[in-house]
Amino acid sequence: MAFCEDTDVLTNLNISATEVPSALLAKAIIKADAEIRAAFSSDLLAALDALETTPAIIKSLAEDIASYFVMRGLYSGRSPSINEWIDKYKEAIKALEKIAEGTLQIEGITLKVGNVQSSTKDYKRTFDERDETNWETDSNKIEDLAND
Repeated sequence: MAFCEDTDVLTNLNISATEVPSALLAKAIIKADAEIRAAFSSDLLAALDALETTPAIIKSLAEDIASYFVMRGLYSGRSPSINEWIDKYKEAIKALEKIAEGTLQIEGITLKVGNVQSSTKDYKRTFDERDETNWETDSNKIEDLAND
């Protein structure tokens, strides 16, 4: 199921279906979906897919990304600097990154998103990693723990 429909993209662009080749519109929606799916973790995608309807923020991002691909397809010869859809596309990609990082939440989904972080600062080995013939009992282990 796509995150937006062709009518959503046409409304977003304020143009009629006769002005956009149907193949271009379909391909733009597929590309928008692919970008969104590539940005998110499998857990977040599973949560999105489990919802009955696409959250408004995701639908809006999909519309902006698909609109960019439609406009690029229609006017690829124009200078990108004069195309407002490039800015909308860049904003949508930034929003996707924030959602993927967990700094922008999606209404209706409670999922902790982010990387597992680890630190070895102040690491103290529990076990002697040398050959077992060198293993010894730490006579002051209790004191060491108390001092921490």
